[in-house]
Amino acid sequence: MPLRLKSLELQGYKTFASRTLFLFSEGITAIVGPNGSGKSNIADSLRWVLGEQSYSLLRAKKSEDMIFSGSELRPRAGMASATITFDNSDGWLPIDFAEVAITRRSYRDGQNEYLINGQRVRLKDVTELLARSGLAERTYTIIGQGLVDAALALKAEERRKLFEEAAGTGLHRTRREEAQRRLEVTARNLERVQDILAELQPRLRSLERQARRAQEYEQVKADLRVLLREWYGYHWHSAQKALAEARENARAQEAALLRSREKAGELTDQLTQLRDRLQALRGSLNAWHRQSAQVHTRREAVSRELAVADERIRSLQEQQASAGVELARLEEELGLYREQVDSAQQEYSRLEAELNDARRQVEEARKALAARQAERGRAEKALQDARHRLSSLNARQSQLQARLAERQAQVERARQTLKSAEQAVAAAEKDLQAAQERARGTDEARQAAEHAYQQAEQAVAAARQRVAQVEASRREAQERRAAAAAELARLRAQLDVLDQAEQALSGYASGTRLLLEAARKQRLTGVSGALSAHLEVPAEYETAIAAALGEYLDAVLLDDNPDTALDLLGKDALRGVLLPLQALKPPDLPQVSLPEQDGTLNGHFLGRAADLVKAPPELRPAVDLLLGQVLVVRDRQTARRVLAGQPPQARAVTLAGEVFLAGGPVMTTGSGADKGGQTLLGRQRQRRELAGRIASAETDLQALDESLQGCERELKSLQAEVDRLLQEQRTKRKDLDQAAQAASQARLNEEQARRQVQWQQEQLKRQQADIARGEEEAGKLKKELAGLDQEIGRARDEVRAASGRLAELGLEEFQAELSHWNTRAAVAERALTDGKARLQERKAALERAERTRDGLQARRADLERQIASLDQSKAEQRKEEARIAEEIEALRKLIEPAEAELESLEKEQARLQDAEASARQMLSQAEHHHAQARIALARRQEALDSLRQRIEDDFGLVAFEYTEDTSGPTPLPLDGMVEELPLVRQLSPEIEEAIKRMRAQLRRMGAINPEAQSEYQEVKERFDFLTEQVKDLQAAEADVRQVIAELDALMQREFRKTFDAVAVEFKEIFTRLFDGGSARLVLTDPDDLNETGIDIEARLPGRRTQGLSLLSGGERSLTAVALVFALLRVSPTPFCVLDEVDAMLDEANVGRYRELLRELSETTQFIVVTHNRNTVQAADVIYGVTMGRDSASQVLSLRLDQVSQVVNDQ
Repeated sequence: MPLRLKSLELQGYKTFASRTLFLFSEGITAIVGPNGSGKSNIADSLRWVLGEQSYSLLRAKKSEDMIFSGSELRPRAGMASATITFDNSDGWLPIDFAEVAITRRSYRDGQNEYLINGQRVRLKDVTELLARSGLAERTYTIIGQGLVDAALALKAEERRKLFEEAAGTGLHRTRREEAQRRLEVTARNLERVQDILAELQPRLRSLERQARRAQEYEQVKADLRVLLREWYGYHWHSAQKALAEARENARAQEAALLRSREKAGELTDQLTQLRDRLQALRGSLNAWHRQSAQVHTRREAVSRELAVADERIRSLQEQQASAGVELARLEEELGLYREQVDSAQQEYSRLEAELNDARRQVEEARKALAARQAERGRAEKALQDARHRLSSLNARQSQLQARLAERQAQVERARQTLKSAEQAVAAAEKDLQAAQERARGTDEARQAAEHAYQQAEQAVAAARQRVAQVEASRREAQERRAAAAAELARLRAQLDVLDQAEQALSGYASGTRLLLEAARKQRLTGVSGALSAHLEVPAEYETAIAAALGEYLDAVLLDDNPDTALDLLGKDALRGVLLPLQALKPPDLPQVSLPEQDGTLNGHFLGRAADLVKAPPELRPAVDLLLGQVLVVRDRQTARRVLAGQPPQARAVTLAGEVFLAGGPVMTTGSGADKGGQTLLGRQRQRRELAGRIASAETDLQALDESLQGCERELKSLQAEVDRLLQEQRTKRKDLDQAAQAASQARLNEEQARRQVQWQQEQLKRQQADIARGEEEAGKLKKELAGLDQEIGRARDEVRAASGRLAELGLEEFQAELSHWNTRAAVAERALTDGKARLQERKAALERAERTRDGLQARRADLERQIASLDQSKAEQRKEEARIAEEIEALRKLIEPAEAELESLEKEQARLQDAEASARQMLSQAEHHHAQARIALARRQEALDSLRQRIEDDFGLVAFEYTEDTSGPTPLPLDGMVEELPLVRQLSPEIEEAIKRMRAQLRRMGAINPEAQSEYQEVKERFDFLTEQVKDLQAAEADVRQVIAELDALMQREFRKTFDAVAVEFKEIFTRLFDGGSARLVLTDPDDLNETGIDIEARLPGRRTQGLSLLSGGERSLTAVALVFALLRVSPTPFCVLDEVDAMLDEANVGRYRELLRELSETTQFIVVTHNRNTVQAADVIYGVTMGRDSASQVLSLRLDQVSQVVNDQ
């Protein structure tokens, strides 16, 4: 066996705290040691390093249990490491290394790492490497404690896995399961895709219709957009021009307003300067009047008061004039607001009337359209019927014309082929004659071959019948032998039970057992056994004799002095009965008289008990002593009758075991007896009977074996004869098949020739009939075509008439009218909403202006009252001034020039005040005209903004072209997204009508899906893709099914091959391990090799076939070992670990186990953990494992002469 497993290195793994190295031999490496020393941890480490993940198989609960846990003398380890080294010099592992080391490490945080030749890898890499070498999946590579018996405890279906691993079909089964999962996934995907296609198909048709409508809508919309660009281009520039003119007018009015304000300002400045001069002159006068204190003081006071009054009057007059101008402006605005309110109110009424009218028109248009649609539907149906009739007639005409042309062509071709058909008939008749001649010759040859084959078949049938007879005889002999063998085994088992009972002294009294056991152990001599063991009693009398003997049944027969026996009984205070044969003396008593067999007894008296019992001559005195005074009868009445007149020691016993004494007492029980006949007397009788029956059964079995061997020889001879006859039959069959094939071919050729003749003749007749029929049909077709032309003409007239009626019933006008009035209604409703908003807005403005006007009027009235009061006060002051003037007449010469100048200045002031009032009136008029211009400008701007909003609603982003005085929003320069309006000087009069028509057409189209085209393309692409997916999935499903079928066939072939081989090996190994017996493997379902289970039927030496559950522990272990060894012999693993597999085997079985282990070590490397010295003797290398004081396992090197001592110490 080439070396596969070179070494195992452990450090920190379970009890192996220190680094420990195991070097394995090519054959058997034994590991020995006391219990608890850590031997099984070596097997666990091999399983662990190979990637085992089940903690139960590793005898642990968590990953941390793999690490040395420490002790009082040694700290715990932080890591567990195991390294297994394989010799890969012959490349049995699929990796390019001559030596492969696999390492697994486990840390206390639960982490695990794997290494191959020092390189970190995944667990999957280790598993795949081992799987390709056959190590990963085999459960019988490492046979741990208890796993041998578990192989038998498995269910039949679970035991199959062992055979699959041996057959190497695990990978195929995994692939099949993966393929099955792929098949299920593919089926689900296919179903899901088909469901999606079923959902997409109606949606695809709907989207196709929507896409066509959307395309038509976009085309009309594009045409409308072209017209709107021109229309909006003209109106945009026109609106800007009107806005520019309004803005220019507003500017002119604003300039006039500014001029009026400047002129009013100049007059105000001049008036202010004049007032300043007046004030200065009055100051001078006041200075001159100071000369007279009182006069001048009063004059100054009056002058100041007059000046203040004048100033206040002037200010109030200015405010009055300003209020008048403002009031005039407000009156103008109020008039304008009233006009706007009236206009808005009229417009709102008009729009409301238009909306009601539009709604009424919509309802009328809808009714008219419905009526026209119904009428048009009837016309369309009439047109459709007419067109259908015309189409049918045209189709019929085309068919007739085609049929006429075809018939004419057929007639022409038939005439051309008629002559060649006559020649072909003559040639076919000649071929038929030749074929008939050949067929007659082959029929004669076939009949001769058939006769020879029938003779061979009869010979084979006769031989098979003889074989069947012999096989029936053999089966019958086998059944008889099996029955005889079973009966022999049963008898032997019964004898063994009786022997074991006798050996165990079962049924004897305790004192008797003590003495017999002492005799066996040589502590008591001169013992001849118990009395019952030497008596032969018929089965009918066993109960009666046992009752008569009573406690003497267990009496111990002694050849000499009974003192020693008495000492033994006395020592244990037991009761016993002793019969010292040399000291027995018959009592000097009168003999019991035997009653005569008369009619009164009627056969109920059976005889004297001593005469009914057979015993050796040396025991006859004892029998006579114990049973000589006992009479055996059938029943109680007879017992009482026969005891009449007998001596006092006489007794009578019934067959039921009832003992009657002559003195009257009666005993109903007997020592050692039971109702079932299993008494001590019956045991001896049964042993003798069973020995005789066993001898007879062995003779019968031997005779049956000889008969069976004769049947086997005769069957083999007959089978050879059948094989010879079968070979001869196959040869005859081959000849017959060839002859039959030749005859069949000849008949086929003859039939073909005959059919050719018939076919040629039929062709000839058919050609002639075709010519006649074709000419006849052509004439009929011509007549039918002539009549059909007239019908087609009438149908065309009907179609034209129906088309005309349908054309007269057009829907466009009604639809356009309905669309027009719907639009008018929508526009009127929108306009009504806007008009209502404008009306409310203008009413609010009018109310604000009225409130402002009322305020101004109240202020103006107040100013007039203040001016009137000031004028009155001024008049009084002037009077006072006149009085003062009279008083200062004296000073007149000084004052007059000043007063003359003052008067001149006051006149100038009056003139300037009139001019200022005139200027303020002109300013008010200028403000009024300016307000009108601003309102007109606002209207133009509003119209332009409204137009821009409409343009943006229709075009989106638009790059408007503005004049120098106009500004507005300008979009970003996004290419292709911003529309530009053309500069149009003149507008075509047809554009308005075209725009209305296109808008109406868009409204008639109704709502459309703008994304329909893209959605249709997307859904269609998805539909096409899914259709392809369905084809791909169907192809994939077929491929997977084919793969599964191929894998099933491969697994069945490999499993059957392995099962047959393992079954042969198991039968042989079982017989060797048990030194006889037989066993076989049985398929639970031979018809289903992919799912069948495997049962084990075992027949141990000397026993019948029985179930595994009835076997003892050692027998179960040996049977499981036979199964594992058979698997290893058929499919050997690179190495195998056996952990105390031989624990329950005795010495004899261990010897046979060791021999087989040596044989298998030639192909498999073994590591054996054992306590048995015989198993250790088969090892090439031995390791001893012991537990140190620090609770760590230690490995010792042992010489072979030390092995026995180590094992004995365990």
